[in-house]
Amino acid sequence: MITYDPVEIQQAYVDRQGLEFPMLSDVGSAVIKRYGLLNESVEAASRVYGIPHPGTFILDSNGRVLERFFERGYQPRNTVSSIAVKLGNPLRGTGVDGIRLATDHLEAVAYPTDRIVAPGNRFSVVLDVTPKFGMHVYAPGSHSYQVITLRINPKEGLVAHPIIYPESEIYHFEPLDERVEVYQQPFRIVQDVTIPTVPEIRQRAVDGGSLIIDGVFEYQACDDVICYNPVVLPVSWTLVLRSIID
Repeated sequence: MITYDPVEIQQAYVDRQGLEFPMLSDVGSAVIKRYGLLNESVEAASRVYGIPHPGTFILDSNGRVLERFFERGYQPRNTVSSIAVKLGNPLRGTGVDGIRLATDHLEAVAYPTDRIVAPGNRFSVVLDVTPKFGMHVYAPGSHSYQVITLRINPKEGLVAHPIIYPESEIYHFEPLDERVEVYQQPFRIVQDVTIPTVPEIRQRAVDGGSLIIDGVFEYQACDDVICYNPVVLPVSWTLVLRSIID
């Protein structure tokens, strides 16, 4: 971990948090500047001048950078689990509760990437979907069918970011000579959600409270003969709030 703080401030932070990984004291922000991470929106006269844009590098076993995720400010942060799921990690067996959804058309598991979150955290809500044999559901495209989606209900300043969809395929419905964007094989959609940093949520985190995230899972399915009515299913998770580490 790199910060622009002197060693004594870093050491006090390490002792307070019980950290066991290496820290680099980059007084003067030389390393931060070399990596192109300097937050240039901060005025040179500011007491926090030299601060970097916060972020995470993903390395392989040889130390090569594979991916990087960076934010503009220091409060909204992608969680490690959210980053992992965007890179294809299924996150099963991690203690995160998933909701299993089964209908005549598909099976799905809906789960958050993190069970414990802090104000400012940007985590993900994930849908792993498996259409049943002969079924397809609709991807975003130039058609009027109900696109499969996860719609988070507005609440307490939550920010629901645009859904990340995988690449779709074209289905040709021969009787109407219709070509539409669909999913027929197992796939995943991901929606990022940012926890607000408003005082109410901060205080609830200090008190060890919780936050309910709820919404609906919507889709329309068809087979080679029938287009079924759109389906709407409720989903909900209760997340544990923790204080921001300072």
